[in-house]
Amino acid sequence: MKKFKLVMMLAAVLSMVMMTGCQQTKGGSDQGGGDQGGSEKTTAAAESKKEAPESDTTITVALMSNDWLDAAEQIASDFTQKYGIKVEYTPMPGEVEEYLQPKAAAGTLPDVMSINAGSFGADLAENGLIIDLAEIDAAKNMVESLKPVFTSESGKLFGVAGGLSSTLIYYNKNIFEDAGITKEPENWNEFLQVCQTLKDKGYAPLAVAMGDGAISNTAWSTGNAVEVASQNPDYIKEIAAGTFQFDTPEQARIFERVKILNDNGYLLTGSVSAMVSTLLDSFKQEKAAMCFQGIWMAGSFMESPFDVGMMVPPWNMEGQKQAVVLGTETGFAVADGPNKEAAIKFVNYIANEEGFYTYQQSRGSIPSLIEYDQDKVKMTDEVKEYVDRLMEIEVTGAYWFEILPPSVYARLPQTFQQVATDEISPEDAAKILQDLYTAK
Repeated sequence: MKKFKLVMMLAAVLSMVMMTGCQQTKGGSDQGGGDQGGSEKTTAAAESKKEAPESDTTITVALMSNDWLDAAEQIASDFTQKYGIKVEYTPMPGEVEEYLQPKAAAGTLPDVMSINAGSFGADLAENGLIIDLAEIDAAKNMVESLKPVFTSESGKLFGVAGGLSSTLIYYNKNIFEDAGITKEPENWNEFLQVCQTLKDKGYAPLAVAMGDGAISNTAWSTGNAVEVASQNPDYIKEIAAGTFQFDTPEQARIFERVKILNDNGYLLTGSVSAMVSTLLDSFKQEKAAMCFQGIWMAGSFMESPFDVGMMVPPWNMEGQKQAVVLGTETGFAVADGPNKEAAIKFVNYIANEEGFYTYQQSRGSIPSLIEYDQDKVKMTDEVKEYVDRLMEIEVTGAYWFEILPPSVYARLPQTFQQVATDEISPEDAAKILQDLYTAK
């Protein structure tokens, strides 16, 4: 096994972004939830090591896999072949929280599920709906700095990370060349000039998706890094403590950027209502010159029938330092139920065994493991070069799902839509978030 030094460097940066501020750090990932938490950890460790045939066992698995569906199905098939455990696989049709919330209320959570870092998963763990995974093999091999955001208040590790993550703007190099664009924009004004140049040449400049949480990953999280994280290093602590102010000019400017893009015709037609799956297809079909997405899409986009570039989102104003999002990808969790022994095996398989390489190779993502076989990991030179660029950026911010309470983040897509279509102003949007935050 080889250690990937780049991953460790990114993880060190990530720890500075999140470990000091996230609400979930109170218990610490190495603390149990009392005697009961310690017993759960011991049980989980023992369960993950059993290898007895379980051909009569069937587990339900629901994962966010719209960009790696074939790989997910292959992982399920390979897992069944190795362990004799049948898998009923369901791709999550929307956002993790929207999918899991009604199932949690009804007591019908899948045995294995995608889970985001942050308060939603922590609440499921505190209420005994998903189990502590701290002692399973996949968790032991997970980069330590990612654990706090997957740890509940009493110290339960409720998820195993799917990778390290950042957002960026992919662009079609062929279109840029045809439009005479030879230099990547480095600030907001330069970006708007690029958009106008592309529009004048007959291209739709940018594809975004406001119909689901993709806009929260990109426009809100990046805007927050530029407008908030760059000015207030304590913002995560303040959000967790209930003292943060959303009704500010900085927060309004996060929404204003999207309004400017839409007002000037720089967004691909349909972006206001588009879901992430539509966004991905639009870029690969060359309907838009640029696409605002996550680094987890690199594996798919780099296989496009045209040359793809990767740029740091130039969301910063002229004279303002660039800032980026740096966090964890969606992870994996296990429901507390009769099939948890088999479910733990699946999480170990997809996050730490052969299934991990199928998962990673399909996405070209940045591994979140301490040790892995580097020869089996697929990461293009372009991705490695982009990650090197990330390391040079001083200001980083967290993803929305890592820091915002559900009452606030659930409203983000609709709020962006309303601002883009002039139903409300950017200032109104900031006030809406403040009202939701204080009423939480």
